[in-house]
This record gives sequence, C-alpha cells and structure tokens, in this order.
Amino acid sequence: MVMTATPAQSVTGSTSRSARSLGAVARWLTLADHVRIGMSLMAGAALWLVIATVVGALLGVERFNTGTALVNADAHTQLFSMHQFALVFGVAAPLMLGVAIWSVPAQLHASNLSLPRLAALGWWSWLAGSVIVFASYLGNGGPGGGTERFVEMYLLGLGVVVVGLVVVAISIVATIMTRRNGQPLSSIPLGAFSALVGALGIVLTLPVALGTIAYLWVDYVNARVAFGGADLLPSWLGWAMREPQSLLYVVPALGVLGDAAVRTARSRQPLRGVMLTGVGIAATVIVSSVTQQAHVFAVGTSSSETLQSFVPYALFNLTPLLAPVVVIMLSLLALKAGKPALSGAFVASFFGVGMIVTGLVGSAAMHLDALNLVGTVFGEAALVYVVYGAVLATIGAIALHAGTVTGKALPDVPVMLLSLLGVLATVLASLPHYVAGFLDQPAAVATGFDDDGVVGVANVATTLGHALMLLVLMAFVGLFASSRRADGLADRYRVEASA
Repeated sequence: MVMTATPAQSVTGSTSRSARSLGAVARWLTLADHVRIGMSLMAGAALWLVIATVVGALLGVERFNTGTALVNADAHTQLFSMHQFALVFGVAAPLMLGVAIWSVPAQLHASNLSLPRLAALGWWSWLAGSVIVFASYLGNGGPGGGTERFVEMYLLGLGVVVVGLVVVAISIVATIMTRRNGQPLSSIPLGAFSALVGALGIVLTLPVALGTIAYLWVDYVNARVAFGGADLLPSWLGWAMREPQSLLYVVPALGVLGDAAVRTARSRQPLRGVMLTGVGIAATVIVSSVTQQAHVFAVGTSSSETLQSFVPYALFNLTPLLAPVVVIMLSLLALKAGKPALSGAFVASFFGVGMIVTGLVGSAAMHLDALNLVGTVFGEAALVYVVYGAVLATIGAIALHAGTVTGKALPDVPVMLLSLLGVLATVLASLPHYVAGFLDQPAAVATGFDDDGVVGVANVATTLGHALMLLVLMAFVGLFASSRRADGLADRYRVEASA
C-alpha cells in the first residue's frame, strides 16, 4: 500500500519543523551551558579571524607598489587599526577564553560553569561590542577617524568588548575556584591552571584599559586637550593590544601543550611543580601592563643608567619569555618519559606555543633601543606570531578535548596536516616583516617607503601568509563539522594522566 501525505499532514509537518527550528534558535539565544557559550565565543573569534586575514592580505597588497590602490589612502589608518583590534580583541582574547569555557568544566569533571548566565552575558556583551566597533570603522570612526559620532561609537564598542571579556574571565575564575571537587590548585589539570592564570590576568589588567577608554571618551566629546583626539587613541590604548600584554590573552595555550604532551605520551609530568611555576611566570605581565608603558633598554652614559634601563626591560620583556620556554622544555621531557606517538593535539599545540615564543622574542628585540625597530612593521609581525600561534593552539585544544566534550574525536592525520599548513601560514605572514623591520619599513602606513627589492617581496609573502591562514581556518571548520556527522572515533586522549 502506498501512503501519501494529505495537505493537513504536510502543513502539520511543516509547522512542527518550524517550531523545532524556532526552539533551537531560542535555546541558543538563552544559552547557559559551557559547551554552547564556549562554541559561540570560538565561532565569533573565527569570524573575526576571517576579517583579520582578509584585512592583513589587503594591507599586504596595498604596501606593494602595483600602480593601483584597492582602497582610498584615507582609509589606511582605519584598516591598520581594525587589523590590530581584530587580532587582539576579535581573535586572541575571545578565542582563548572560549577554549577555556568549552573545556575547563570537563577537565574538572563538573557539569557546567559557575555563574553560567554571567558567562553568557559576557559572550553577548563581547558580540555586541564587536559589532559596534566594526560598524564604527565602516562609518569612518576608530583611531584617526574623521566622523565624530563614529569615533565615539568606537570607544563605546571597545568598552563593551572589554567588559564582556572581563565578565567571561570572572566566570572562568569562579568555576576553577569552586568546582575543583576538593582538589588543590596544584593538582588540577594544567589546562585549567593556565586558564586560571590567563583569566586572572584579564580581570586585573583590562579594567585599567576600561578606565582609560572612559577618560578618552570624556575628553573626546569635550575639549580634546588632555588626550589629543582620535589620532592619538593608539598611543593611550596601544599597550592593551601588543606584547607582552598579549601573552595574558593566550596563556591557556601553554596548558593545552602541557596536557597534550602527557596524554600523548601516556605518562606523568616529571616536574609538575616546575611546570606550574612556568605557567605562573606569565602573571608577571600584569605588573608591566598596569604601567601602560613600553619598557625599552638603552645603554646609558654610565653603568648605573644602563642598569636602571635594563632592570625594567628584563622584568617586563624577558621574564615573561620564561613561561612558554619552560612549558615547551618540560613537555618534551614528558614525551621522553613516556612512549609517545605523534598526535594532532600535540603537533598543533607545540607549534602554536612555538609561534608565541617567536612573537615574544621579537617583541623583546624590538624594545632594544640599539636595533631601532620601534615604529617599524617588526611589531606588527610579533603580534601576528602570537595571535596565529594561539589559533594553532586552539586547533590542538579542540583535538585534545573534542572526544570528551562532544563525544566525537577528531582524526589525527588531518589535524597534523592542517597544523603544519598553519605554521607555514604564520611564518609567511610574520617572518618577512621581521626582515622588513630591519630594513626600516614603517608601521601603520602603506605608502611613503621604498617597496622595491626585499621589502616588496616581504609584503607579497605576508599577503600569501594571511590568505593561507584563511584557508586553514576554513578547512578546520569543515573537518570539525564533518566529524560531528561521522561515526565516532576512538578518543586516544581519554585516558587521564596527571599533567
């Protein structure tokens, strides 16, 4: 017998599907569990990564003398500012917080976050602020903007973004402090511990940026005599979007590497206390950030002047370097202590933290007065190294925790291949500008310098690097989506070991 649907049945079925769709949207809009909040933050960061890679590639083309301009020269200041915002507050900070929100409860064997609705408020605040900032750039706002109301909108959106990130960080801190099931902090997984360090750093430093934003807004809407108007916004807020502050945003990457090493090797971390100390060293950035200054080392006319310059330089630029270096060395030691086989999570996180180290080394070199790198593209390259390294570490984190959080593990070989492509993309997008920095290519400008020879090649290479990172992102999103529909894989990281 052939059954056919009557019109009434078809209408009922259509209504039922619509109701389910509306229900799914409503549940997502009222999300209050760690998986959805974390995924939302990571998805939002992925959208900003698309913007960052496109703008980075566009600026690379603009810097190379092709005889034609893709955008109006007056928009270059906004493009450079948007690129920096996208990398720091669009990608690095929300991406790492999203990874923490998504994975920390599972690491602590907790059912959900502490203060989940507060975390949801932070996500929506960050999203709303991001949209406001993006709209302000489209309206000729932001640093150097020429339209007053859109400059004001930029400051408003940036403040809302900062509030959202701080609120999310507070939820992470509360979760780790209250849902440890009686474990001391020294015994929790390294991923959770590093998330705690990073979240505390955000809670303690970004309110300083929020206060500065408030002062800038009051000055801008009035006399504009204290802070100098839109053109000088980066000089007051730049510390929040460069190294070493960026290390606080990406500290969770260190925990991903540490956990990936011990789970890949099926071993314990031989020097766990030293590993925890290494991660904790990243907190020294807090002292540097609240000074809101770049600490440059210059040789003085006397040994005492030289020492006075070197001490703050070493404290605020060299000390934070110890954090990722210690984690890398002890992760390799954990592999030696076990019987490891290559894994996607380890490869991605190892190279991700390696890129972060390269960016921090570049930042430290840039603050050596003798090298004359301040004001060149060298600083831009250091930031790209750190942020794209965080992207690679996020790939490792998802590969490491996907089986536990979602029940669907990711295949190792595609993750490793995409990680290696991501390394190539990061190096192409950054290393050429390290070279161009020594050749005095100025930062934040697309014209007015010699773009022939090595400098021209460097700008072409960075364009290719940003474009390749966009392809890596798209491919990984496709891999993750396909893994959700495929049959379950054996989760090689499910066996827990103390990290």
